[in-house]
Amino acid sequence: MNKRNYILLFISLLLVQNLKSQTVVEPSLIKWLTVEQADSLFDKNPKPMLIDVYTDWCGWCKHMMKTTFANEGIASYINANFYPVRFNAETFDTLRYQGKIYTNPGIGTKPKHDFAKYILKGRFSFPTIVYSDRKRNLYQVPGYMKIKDIEPLLVYFAEDINANVSYDDWKVLYQFNYKKNYAEEITKLDSLKYPDTSGVIIQKTMKEASELCLKNKKPLLIYIYTDWCQSCKIIDGIVLKNKTAADFINKNFYFVRFNAASQNKETLFGDTFEGTGKNRPHQLTQLLLKQSFKFPAFIFISPKKVKLGEIHGFMLPHQLNNVLNFFAEKSNEE
Repeated sequence: MNKRNYILLFISLLLVQNLKSQTVVEPSLIKWLTVEQADSLFDKNPKPMLIDVYTDWCGWCKHMMKTTFANEGIASYINANFYPVRFNAETFDTLRYQGKIYTNPGIGTKPKHDFAKYILKGRFSFPTIVYSDRKRNLYQVPGYMKIKDIEPLLVYFAEDINANVSYDDWKVLYQFNYKKNYAEEITKLDSLKYPDTSGVIIQKTMKEASELCLKNKKPLLIYIYTDWCQSCKIIDGIVLKNKTAADFINKNFYFVRFNAASQNKETLFGDTFEGTGKNRPHQLTQLLLKQSFKFPAFIFISPKKVKLGEIHGFMLPHQLNNVLNFFAEKSNEE
């Protein structure tokens, strides 16, 4: 993908807050796709799929369509971040997925389609939402889901958190970041699972941090986020408040928090960079990340003005601590 396409992708992500299936129970604000449509779009631009597997006789399936999927915020997030599919597990339609033909053999009183058997792994429970990540790995989540139940799951798959973090660990941090919404769930948790949020990071402006980096020979850590990045909010609200991480950052780095779409002028090592327009990547974002517009992002720069490396995506506190130790040692080796 060329640079122009990456920038267009970045813009479309920044404008988050936007695809038709066999049966839609109104009201539904989600733009449902058929299996074939989603499969074709995925081949052109890999993006997670959300497959709502239902049956005509399933009352909870219809209720979820009228409640959770009818919520404007949920529908908007699904439309923007997934290829949404609604699939009747008992349809007799013939379909093609990844080059293979699937049919309903018509066996039994309520015969199930072979595609349903495939994506549900033979476990028939309705409704079930099947998430297909960017590598086409399938994850089945059965049962009716309220808004607050589905929210952390949507972010988990939309922002590829599933690649290196278990859902149980992610859900705890998500719930603690929005305590008012999850007060009941938090009371049921073992207190040993409560995240430490007692740390405080000393933040600098880009200009201050880069000048101090050169003067005191201590590396620079630039944390790049966006307003639409939901996992960035958990990084800000929980992970960067971990005392071990915060204390280590204060001791070993000059820390800068930077909005990737900022319109402010920024000075890095004496050079000035500007915004490029609303909802567009800042000049500094383009310089530091090149074409890797995936957030959150952590950039490490040595006192010799050499980029030591960059890390993209959500991390748990202990994972961040490992990364911090690695780049602190790498800077000392220069």
